[in-house]
Amino acid sequence: MQGEYLVDRASRERVSEDAGRYRTKVPQGVLRPASVEDIQEIVRRCAQDGIPVAARGLANTTDGQGLTDGVLIDMTSLNTIHEIGDDYAVVDAGADWLQLTDAAHAKGLTPPALTGFLGLTFGGTLSLGGIPPAIQSGGQVDSVIELEVVTGTGERRVCSAEHDKELFEAVLAGVGQFGIITKATVRLVAAPERVRGYTLAYADIRELLRDFRTLLHRSEVSELYGEFGEIQQLSAFTFHQTAEPPDDQHVLRELTPTETTLTHNDFLPHVTRIDDAVEQLREALDWDHLAKPWLTLWLPEESVEHYVTEVVQSLTPVDIGIGGFVLLYAHRRAKLTRPSLRLPQDDSEWVYLFTVMTAGQPGAEFADEMLARNRRLYDRARALGGTRYPIESVPFSQADWADHYGDRWPHLQELKRTTDPAGILTPGPKIF
Repeated sequence: MQGEYLVDRASRERVSEDAGRYRTKVPQGVLRPASVEDIQEIVRRCAQDGIPVAARGLANTTDGQGLTDGVLIDMTSLNTIHEIGDDYAVVDAGADWLQLTDAAHAKGLTPPALTGFLGLTFGGTLSLGGIPPAIQSGGQVDSVIELEVVTGTGERRVCSAEHDKELFEAVLAGVGQFGIITKATVRLVAAPERVRGYTLAYADIRELLRDFRTLLHRSEVSELYGEFGEIQQLSAFTFHQTAEPPDDQHVLRELTPTETTLTHNDFLPHVTRIDDAVEQLREALDWDHLAKPWLTLWLPEESVEHYVTEVVQSLTPVDIGIGGFVLLYAHRRAKLTRPSLRLPQDDSEWVYLFTVMTAGQPGAEFADEMLARNRRLYDRARALGGTRYPIESVPFSQADWADHYGDRWPHLQELKRTTDPAGILTPGPKIF
């Protein structure tokens, strides 16, 4: 083995929590691989001995999804950008999207789907979805051309929509259950030059949601999200070339905000601004060490307004917490193509992603209270046709997972038996 296998207490404790900061599992060892062969070797050993294995990038999940008391693979040691072509990039799973965005932008290119925060690894977002504020780009999983994967038997497999499609579709947004992503080939597109921003403030949540729908259905903006709490506002952004700015009056026609702010920015500073804001939160609030029992749900169009209004009006200051956020995104359903990403089963053109990003002081009482709240809010959303986006914190049983995957569940059970027969991969979510 070329990489490092660490068993000292400090190394193991360093990777014993995720962004939630209320669950702890200390692994028995930490692998920092130097190659995919290192990952294959450790997975084979663990499969033989029945030792659980989890791969870790930034660990931005909040309910211990990537934690294990077995062997943890720290993927950040594999972080090379191997190639940037005219319309694609080949990247190690431990590299982050900020690395690629910077490197691609130097060539006039960009990934088509960029999450708000870019300091997330490829393996992490591709195992979950990678949902951006852009309304028509699909998720980061939808921009993948090819994957290199190590299955639960230690086998290295290269898969795509044309080759080994079953594994390809299961691994993308598959919550780490069918293989460890080690390398990805992803699409790139021409980068816009400029971004026009519109921040629209509202006193009435119903007017905000009405204008949200109006902007969404017109599809004249590139990104759109709503923010709720002490302030209620829409943020909309239009990507454009310098010589072709948008007509602001046309974009904002017939809307009803109480106040409108316009901004102008270059594309790269725009898409990296949340990374800068997180650094400020780290300095101001010790953000990384706050407990974050987040809730993130997919909602169907027919019930989104009722559900969001009901929930936002019921939230207390404790529910939002210290520097927390409540946000609403939307996406064109046809652009979200990966079957393991479970969406509401209606036939509407748009689906909505609603997130309560609670943050508070660590402690079992606070975490338990928020987990119970999340389950109540999930059950309410499920009754209205909603699903969960499992980066977050909802107590789930295996029966819940079977319900979550619906008619895909028997297929995934069989695939789990063939790709991970010892059942060692990513035990945190307790899916199988």
